[in-house]
Amino acid sequence: MRHILLTVSFCYAIALLPAQSAKDLIAELRAIHQAVVQKGCCTDSAAAISNRAMNFFLADKTSYLSASRDLSFYTNYVTFSTAEGRFTVNHNFQKTNGTDQPIRQLFSVGFDMTIAGNFATSFLDKRFENELGITLNHKWLAKVKTRFAGDVANNAGQKQVMDAARATLLALLETAIQKKESDFVLSLNAIDSALLPGQPQTNAKLLLQQVFYKELKEDYEELFAGRQAALLTKTKSFQTVSTHWTSLTAYIPVVYPAYTLAPSLTGTFNKKHPYPFSLLLSHTRMCESSKLGRLFFTLDASLLFNNSKLGYRLSKMNFSEYKSLGGTDTRYSTDPGNNKLYIGPYKTLLTPAVTARLVYFPSTSHVGISLLAEKNFNDYNLLNAKLGIPVILINSKKTPAVTVECYVLWLDITNQLSGISKTIAGLSIGIPFSRLMY
Repeated sequence: MRHILLTVSFCYAIALLPAQSAKDLIAELRAIHQAVVQKGCCTDSAAAISNRAMNFFLADKTSYLSASRDLSFYTNYVTFSTAEGRFTVNHNFQKTNGTDQPIRQLFSVGFDMTIAGNFATSFLDKRFENELGITLNHKWLAKVKTRFAGDVANNAGQKQVMDAARATLLALLETAIQKKESDFVLSLNAIDSALLPGQPQTNAKLLLQQVFYKELKEDYEELFAGRQAALLTKTKSFQTVSTHWTSLTAYIPVVYPAYTLAPSLTGTFNKKHPYPFSLLLSHTRMCESSKLGRLFFTLDASLLFNNSKLGYRLSKMNFSEYKSLGGTDTRYSTDPGNNKLYIGPYKTLLTPAVTARLVYFPSTSHVGISLLAEKNFNDYNLLNAKLGIPVILINSKKTPAVTVECYVLWLDITNQLSGISKTIAGLSIGIPFSRLMY
């Protein structure tokens, strides 16, 4: 009876695993290769590498990561900005789309924490507090377009070079797959039945075969895609690779401190509970040129549930300052948290804003330049600008590991406000983890 139950369990487990063999895997990889070869070099569907390989390629080329809204082809990523004291942790959800499919949509969820540390407090104390929120982001990715340039001297175009390189790669992988299968079969046949007492050997071998071929398929699909992307980067057998994406981001406050404020020095202090929900619509275009380098251009339109405190419209002081200026409310003779009392008329408002950002990396360089301009409207009608030097650090696998950007931020260029620091030096860090493979 025990043997029967064991046999049924093995058969059920086997039924859940897809049947596969080295021959099937090689046929699948060849079909992917042929699909790319058959795409013309002068059409909108032109391709240098397979769809999944392009996912790998873009994961490297879109590695500029400075904020949670930026595109990352990695499952998890974190960002931090010193000027705002803002730390984010994000997770991308991506369904498996099949053997060779491009990524068309990404949905991410994360938390956004503002830590009013020494740096942020000294510069932007009037705006940022210790707060926590949830960020929801959905990105729609467009089709990738690849353009080629012919090589007249060698009578061969870049498209043909990549097709030949992919065919050579495929031949090497086929040899490796066949050898790995041969070694596995030899080791499987060498199993001594005495080492498996009370277990039907045939069922055990069938299950091991299923597990082996499943892992073989996953490993070599990834190798085929990853090495194609590496070949394209190394040979630069393209003129341009371009794409664009649109994203919608919502920030939902979860923990946000109340403000202790009075309408005037002789008024009574009250607690105001803000709810700075924000919505951001963004569109980015990226172009990678084999000769000129990489360019990102982003346009944002945002809406913030703003208030007088976030808009620098209130005076901030501690209790001693308040009393020295003639304050009459003595309920806060011991300063509240962070020594923050706000004086002035308080109101909530909607603040729309538009932002333009340009980021450029020269060819073969991991050091670039970024320019940003932001215009706010309504009562909070500030014009801000930022100049940054992003540096993408590479790990031992020669893939992007960390983005570090030093920047200078100019607040209120048109001098709408007084009493705030107008020039701020800052640092942002973006770290991706666990690249998406499908």
